[in-house]
Amino acid sequence: MTIIHFTHPSLNCLLYLFSRAFLYDQENRNCQWLSFDRNTPGAQSHQDVNYQLYQKKDYVRECIVGTGQSYRGRRSVTVSGILCQAWASPIPHEHKFMSKRFRKKDLRENYCRNPDNSTVGPWCFTTDPRPHLRHQDCGIPQCSQVECMSCNGEEYRGPMDHTESGKECERWDLDEPHKHLYHPKRYPEKGLDDNYCRNPDGRHRPWCFTTDPNTPWEYCNIKVCGKHGCINMAETTECYQGRGEGYRGTVDTTPTGLSCQRWDSQYPHNHTFLPQAYPCKDLRENYCRNPDGQEFPWCFTMDPRVRTMFCTNIPQCDCYEGFGENYQGEQSRTRSNLLCTPWTDHSNSGERGMLMVGLEGNNCRNPDRDRHGPWCYTNNSAIPWDYCNVKPCKCRKYTHRQHLCRFVGTLVVCLTYAQTHLSQCVALINSVLCHFSVPDLSEYRVWLGVSDIREGAPDLSKRQEVSIAHVICGPEGSSLAMLRLSKPALPADNVHTIQLPVAGCSIPTGTICKMYGWGETKGTDYDDILKAVEMPIVSNERCREMHRGNFHITNNKICAGGKRNEGVCERDYGGPLVCQDGGIKVIVGVSVHGRGCARANQPGIFINVPFYTQWIYKVFRYYPNPENI
Repeated sequence: MTIIHFTHPSLNCLLYLFSRAFLYDQENRNCQWLSFDRNTPGAQSHQDVNYQLYQKKDYVRECIVGTGQSYRGRRSVTVSGILCQAWASPIPHEHKFMSKRFRKKDLRENYCRNPDNSTVGPWCFTTDPRPHLRHQDCGIPQCSQVECMSCNGEEYRGPMDHTESGKECERWDLDEPHKHLYHPKRYPEKGLDDNYCRNPDGRHRPWCFTTDPNTPWEYCNIKVCGKHGCINMAETTECYQGRGEGYRGTVDTTPTGLSCQRWDSQYPHNHTFLPQAYPCKDLRENYCRNPDGQEFPWCFTMDPRVRTMFCTNIPQCDCYEGFGENYQGEQSRTRSNLLCTPWTDHSNSGERGMLMVGLEGNNCRNPDRDRHGPWCYTNNSAIPWDYCNVKPCKCRKYTHRQHLCRFVGTLVVCLTYAQTHLSQCVALINSVLCHFSVPDLSEYRVWLGVSDIREGAPDLSKRQEVSIAHVICGPEGSSLAMLRLSKPALPADNVHTIQLPVAGCSIPTGTICKMYGWGETKGTDYDDILKAVEMPIVSNERCREMHRGNFHITNNKICAGGKRNEGVCERDYGGPLVCQDGGIKVIVGVSVHGRGCARANQPGIFINVPFYTQWIYKVFRYYPNPENI
């Protein structure tokens, strides 16, 4: 019996080749084979959080790739509307496809099939006895023609799942055969379903990773809507909305005064963002644009030493100045799209230690001068208040106050998934401060006091293991979250406190700090042992120069390192940067993704924890306990 091996991050199943579908039971971690699919007569599909349904594509899609030999759909009429003859019947047309040698062609009922690899695609014998209508094709469309793409295909959500050379696409939620960062949970708005062709990063057109180990990725062949496939976009000229993808103004210099390079020029920087390749992106002249969905509009610069730079000198349309304490806009929804409740509902509550006098309506405001911007109350018991979907009008210049960083009380711990492998190193603050993108934590546990996770290591038997009760997302752009533990963590010989910094404290340039992580170490055999590397603090200005303007490094970031082979690498992301002042250790940073691995003259970039200390305190003080949620 032929079987195939199906792998997935949360399962490991043997699947019979002839099966149409199977259910994965998350609680018991096993698979249940199904001989039917969602299109089988009488079958009903019900949502269940404990089960995941996997179906073989050939049985559920109604489009074809190539000649459609693998088509297993249920179309049973021809292109001219004539009902198909049953394959097992010789009436009204006798034929050879009733023999046993065609069993693997799935010649069931009277469904359209392509058993002889006809160039016209799936076909059938008809129920019309006239000789000239003996058989006809079924007119099943190519998947590349089912849904057209607009512009460069960023919004394409069609069913194409093969590349232009015919290679099958790799599922976006898998890392085999090609490891990648474009997972559906990390980019939920990009439509990364199954293994369909998509364009999550602003390339010329939709693409996918392939199932060919020797071909990492290829573009997909998808028809274009209209002349250029252009779509209507909210265009602005004096300011920009969202990420600025619709900005069509004429700003052509960077915040530092550098002139932008023309988009149709390859000097001084070679690039692929040519106007003819991006007809909907208005890459005219040398104006700042955002053709690939970056954080802000940007451009290549005329300085050979600085390849790109964000045009943060363009104002935002609906935005706030300073901390937003004077914001009078009409936004009344949080960043998670929850509707704000009227301020008068909280006028006498004394919550958050402030008075609500003068606040009317339910628009976003900032009565307590929260440094992370306007916020509001909601009716959601799990998220009683949250920040609003309003951006600062420009990058805030934050003057560091020369505070000493002093004790608050945190713990350095690590997260594990299903007790099988280490996920990432993070920092615990009566809950966990982390750089983190996994929304479902029901099967995750926090391990404390572990620095060696090799089989038989003494650390494993001494660990504390605590489940996670609740997740609280950090301010916009922070890449942080707070994880409330289901029970308190207990200090022990192998579990020690580390201090949380005072808001706004600064670490002098050149201070030697340590970054901890489980990352790659150039092929050594110590991947399962916690490691530390010393890294000097680098000023943000110098950090921007060393990265040649490729990163937008503002005061919510901090930089350290820059020595070859000594710095942040794969699996280190989310790890803490710890500095020492006398005998006191303080967590000042959480590592974020960069480019490359511990490269020379490219310091590691970290979330600046002192910048977010006010938010951390506020969560402690005003969020409900798990038992009240």
